[in-house]
Amino acid sequence: MPKIDCIMTAAGLSSRMGQWKMMLPWQEGTILDASIKNALQFCSRVILVTGYRANELHSRYANHKDIIIVHNPNYTQGLFSSITAAVSTVESEYCFITHGDMPCLNEEIFNKIWQLRGDGALLPHFNGIPGHPILLPVTCLIQAVSHASMGSMRQALLAGIHYSVALDDERIILDIDTPDDFKRITKI
Repeated sequence: MPKIDCIMTAAGLSSRMGQWKMMLPWQEGTILDASIKNALQFCSRVILVTGYRANELHSRYANHKDIIIVHNPNYTQGLFSSITAAVSTVESEYCFITHGDMPCLNEEIFNKIWQLRGDGALLPHFNGIPGHPILLPVTCLIQAVSHASMGSMRQALLAGIHYSVALDDERIILDIDTPDDFKRITKI
């Protein structure tokens, strides 16, 4: 298996949640623990992008050899800035991008998307709703972050070579943004 990096964003304020969601309990650990564990079942490394409460995440994950921590001092500027902060750390030919609040993504999902890789960004969706993880060649990632004027990573990816793929798996859209999301997803 080739080396595969996964950029995982965990920099946000969790404002819609009303409390910091990354350390909320999930199974035997936290939401972020589960998201990282699942990504590492398929990927070689997780590039964890921190921002808000970065010191706590650094303390928790700094001694894990397969987790590279990148701090985004501009995290209040949004997701695009977090992905941009991580780009120079990517060492693999292809890279996944996902969020730390998606603990339902598993090895099977990463593998399905990996099998479909090509020369552009692979953008999965479920019933037309954009999902994760996104997979793309590092050349496309570098090109996308050079389009800072686009405003969002999705817009930047859509401006380059990209492929939309329908996956019949609701887990690719299950992120935890609100207390209702948390209640609903913990019952799945």
